Amino acid sequence: MGASLAYSTGAAPAALTAGLADREHGVAVSLDRLFKIGSCTKTFVAAALVKLAQEGRLDLGAPIVGWFPDLPGAKDISVRQLINHRSGLPEFEYYIPMDPSRQWTPQQLVDIAFASDKQKAPGGAAVYNNTGYVLAGMVIEAVSGQSLGGYVRSAVLQPLGLKNTWSPATEAFPEKSMVRGYYHRPPPAANAPADIASGGEMWRMDGVLPYSDELQDSSDSFPFSAAYGCGDMVSTPSDMVAFMRGLFSGKLLSPPLFAEMFEHRVPASFPGTRMRETGAGMFQSTYANRAFYGHQGSIPGYVAVMLHDPISELTIAMTSNVGSGNRLSFQASGLHPVVDEAIQIILEN
Repeated sequence: MGASLAYSTGAAPAALTAGLADREHGVAVSLDRLFKIGSCTKTFVAAALVKLAQEGRLDLGAPIVGWFPDLPGAKDISVRQLINHRSGLPEFEYYIPMDPSRQWTPQQLVDIAFASDKQKAPGGAAVYNNTGYVLAGMVIEAVSGQSLGGYVRSAVLQPLGLKNTWSPATEAFPEKSMVRGYYHRPPPAANAPADIASGGEMWRMDGVLPYSDELQDSSDSFPFSAAYGCGDMVSTPSDMVAFMRGLFSGKLLSPPLFAEMFEHRVPASFPGTRMRETGAGMFQSTYANRAFYGHQGSIPGYVAVMLHDPISELTIAMTSNVGSGNRLSFQASGLHPVVDEAIQIILEN
């Protein structure tokens, strides 16, 4: 198992690594090694969508029916609601099979959601939703005329000078730089809950990885195309720190558009996380008794956290290549106390 961490308080950023990128071959994690960052992808995609609004190419308040005329309820769902978790769209994440041989289209992910889950009225309480980010990616492609990864690169990554972040679902990337991911899938207890809300398994791993008390290599269990705009990106903590600092410094978005992501938050509570308020692609969470803003991500065998505190100006990101599909035991929650301790050490020195 390995980990990588980077931080900055405004001076030159610092970074460090520990552990193994590849257990079988004994390869150590290095600073340029790429980790899957799971749902931290959402902050990049939200920034890209808002950038299109800043360029005058779309209206965040417009209904999405113009792009998705056959989508149920599309006339009542706004572009903004795709990325602030208030669209009411059904979810696909808990129903998609972990089929490493399958390549998915974004429309197929949406179809799984509508075939598997219930749709709710838009504009209600914030309910974490991956389907909205799949549709957001499709909107970005339709408006920009580029692939999702291509537009994220030209509108977000290149302006901030980020060279170690990629969107593998829609662009080529340096696969040789990836760390391997390791997954804990212990046998369920006799009384274990079956649903995600209670903390049961959130990914369908049957036929892919067996139950075992040992860590298993899950690097190839979930194709990038099955995550697309809600979780396909790979990056380094140094790039994640530079991205968050770019957002908060105004290098990427003007204040009125950055407010879409940061200021217009509503209460939210998601099991096994510290996310308590949500904007568009950005959550408020408490670490080391301070309010931080950013995201966390999990994908089989990988967890990531990227955070910024506007008061102390500390930005920190951490990735690990070990995780589990049980949100309440050891998923992104496994990083929380480590990040707490790191923040305390940094701010005390």
